[in-house]
Amino acid sequence: MPSQPAIPPLLSSHLQPVSSKGSLGLVTSVLGASANWILLRQIYAALKVPSAQPVEATAVILVSWLRGLEVWKDGARRLGLNLSPNGGITCIDALQSGLGLQGGGIGEVEELLLKAVDEAKATSTRILLVLDGIDFLLAATEITVYDLLDCVTELREPPLRSQFQVQDADQKHQHVYSSIISASADYPLIQRQHSPLEVNHAAFVMSIAHEADIIWGVRELDTGSARDVSGVLRITRGPAIERVPGKGFEEKELLYFVAGDGGIRVFERGS
Repeated sequence: MPSQPAIPPLLSSHLQPVSSKGSLGLVTSVLGASANWILLRQIYAALKVPSAQPVEATAVILVSWLRGLEVWKDGARRLGLNLSPNGGITCIDALQSGLGLQGGGIGEVEELLLKAVDEAKATSTRILLVLDGIDFLLAATEITVYDLLDCVTELREPPLRSQFQVQDADQKHQHVYSSIISASADYPLIQRQHSPLEVNHAAFVMSIAHEADIIWGVRELDTGSARDVSGVLRITRGPAIERVPGKGFEEKELLYFVAGDGGIRVFERGS
């Protein structure tokens, strides 16, 4: 087992927003600073961390275009998670299976994920959808940013059947309870915006950010590598955080260290 607690104390209060109905979390990363550790801890929190609210059956659907199944299995095992439907997690290796990368396009992605959601709903009330690196489809296919945003919207919250219909408090009008999307935020893709790919990628990430309740960004140290620091984690409010119940959210910029056994140490500068 890792040498550190599964949920570092400085992160515990920042996991609540994506445990709320309809919430959306955005995780950004760059080359040299992987985000899979924060995604795994979001999954752990959804399945393992006790809640003050009445317990409802929760399932996670993890779809990754960046990391293979074995990477996720190893990380999950180190946290004591069972990466299988029996453990509450359905993992789809989109890179290995070519999901959305071949002739099926965005329609194939949406059809397969809606099917996975329906299957999970047979035994679970709350569905957490984690889309790891779905922005890869913009670089690897002819899928447009509009198609990708429409797909994300449909997976999160299908359109009303009429202009008079109002979504009620139960789950039947939502595909998933909450969502997390991870995307790349390297300088050329977000700020330079010279090529069509850079423009489309920035448009996608910025659109998701404007819908998000909370944004986690991991990056390397500005001063380069360090023996006891793996990178910087910045946690900021998203424009939609008002829909999340509770108060006291505090934006933070923290340092983190990934140990060889998979444990994560998160700490403030100077500590």
